[in-house]
Amino acid sequence: MVGTSVAVKRKLLPRDILTLSLAKFSRIILPLAPSEVLILRGNRFSIRERPGNVKRPEMIAMVESEEVIKQVDEFFTSVMLPQVAKFLEPSGYPWQEWIENLDRNTGIPDRELDEVRNAWKVWKEKFESDASAL
Repeated sequence: MVGTSVAVKRKLLPRDILTLSLAKFSRIILPLAPSEVLILRGNRFSIRERPGNVKRPEMIAMVESEEVIKQVDEFFTSVMLPQVAKFLEPSGYPWQEWIENLDRNTGIPDRELDEVRNAWKVWKEKFESDASAL
């Protein structure tokens, strides 16, 4: 999504590209951003309520512990952010090379996009008419 958003912002792809890429029977390959800055900040668990579901006390303590959540946030701020910040400089690695490749290799001919747009409209109209018939 990030790579596609950048391509749309740079006017390499049209604004409706996400909708078109989700159209039934279409295959549009969208650009991906570098993964170096994709990190899992933390995880949150919830305990599902089901009949007969035995809850282990240590799981309840972990889910409800403000101390654990605080330690995770502190680790993210003090350790992860300084490391990830190195990759956020837009003129450095990996962004500069990625932008050059994006500009050089991204684009879909209007004729092909129009085919997908027309097929999407036909499918959507049929789907809506079938749904209203029910």
